[in-house]
Amino acid sequence: MESILRKGLVALLPEYIDLKGNCTIIFGRDTKKIIVEKSIKAVIKSIAKYYMLDLNEAKKRYKPLVSSSNLIPIPLTKSDVFIPIKTRRPMYKNDGAFGYVNIKYIKEVKSKKDHTYIYLNNGLIIEALCNLSTVEKHLRNGHIISRCYEERGIVAEDEEKYKSLIPATKADISMILSEMKKQLG
Repeated sequence: MESILRKGLVALLPEYIDLKGNCTIIFGRDTKKIIVEKSIKAVIKSIAKYYMLDLNEAKKRYKPLVSSSNLIPIPLTKSDVFIPIKTRRPMYKNDGAFGYVNIKYIKEVKSKKDHTYIYLNNGLIIEALCNLSTVEKHLRNGHIISRCYEERGIVAEDEEKYKSLIPATKADISMILSEMKKQLG
């Protein structure tokens, strides 16, 4: 999963799979699909944990911006904001109906014969079970959150930068001095 997150996450879609049940399909930038035998809610929680994102706090922060109490886009980074799109009709009460699509990979959204399709830059086409105006509203909300996103450095990406900012301790200086004494003889 970590390798997909580093390469670029395009979409998370809930799907029922024979003999496996309620699963999540993950699409990376290379369009290779990965089936995860977990609900979409569990997968999103895992991804948020990787990005050190508190989903509840993000929802509280961005809810007033988009004037919606539910279906708030999920900002993992400033450029990776995922919008909710209804992609299936759930069979059971707690099964998710909404998938999430990264707005930076959306090429265009079209409506054809009472169906709405999301065309992605990598050639993937996602059918939305809602009308065109709803998808466009979610897309606008995603762009609003992207513009208002507060940069939170991800420690995994900036680890070297942070290490250089940590001041040397007495133990560090003592070790350096002893090494220099050894070198000088």
